[in-house]
Amino acid sequence: MDTLKFKVTGIDSILLNNPQTVDPFNKYSKAKAIITKKGTRKTEDDQLELRRLEVESKVYFDEKIGIYVPSNWITAAIGGISFTQLKIAKKVIRGCVFPDENKIKLHFEGEEKVKSKADVSGNPAFHILQLVKQGQVRVPKAGPIFKNWSFTTSLSYESEILDRDTLEHLLTYASNYGGWGDFRPTFGRASLEILE
Repeated sequence: MDTLKFKVTGIDSILLNNPQTVDPFNKYSKAKAIITKKGTRKTEDDQLELRRLEVESKVYFDEKIGIYVPSNWITAAIGGISFTQLKIAKKVIRGCVFPDENKIKLHFEGEEKVKSKADVSGNPAFHILQLVKQGQVRVPKAGPIFKNWSFTTSLSYESEILDRDTLEHLLTYASNYGGWGDFRPTFGRASLEILE
């Protein structure tokens, strides 16, 4: 196996959207359900707490490394464009490209202020509010946003199946045109730098 180390630097802000609340037994799902069951009886404090829970639940956070992006973003991004770009099947990518870490530390503006998820949910500088269509109506949804971001990681790959130039091309295309995170490519576009 060969290794490719690279750095991704954001051109636009990045939005995170940890999908953990699809689990009805998740602590955030349960807390949100208590508030949403109130229906039209929700107070302003309830609305603010719901927004805080939405932001906090969407953060990828690890006690040791802090805010991170999941490494499966990388393989999913490459696999998602490999066939349209170079006629390489997604299953080929899955079988020959492997992230060297599961959680990739995210660097961002204001990083020194974040020691826990609560530091994100409690700081409006890390919030974005969007009107998202649900059925026939638009509803406000909050999420975490990070500016001036970057991450550095490496991939191991089987060079007899996928050569280095091809892998670099796929990563560059994914960064420039696909973007990273949620609501891409409106958010999350980035540049790629090969380090080794």
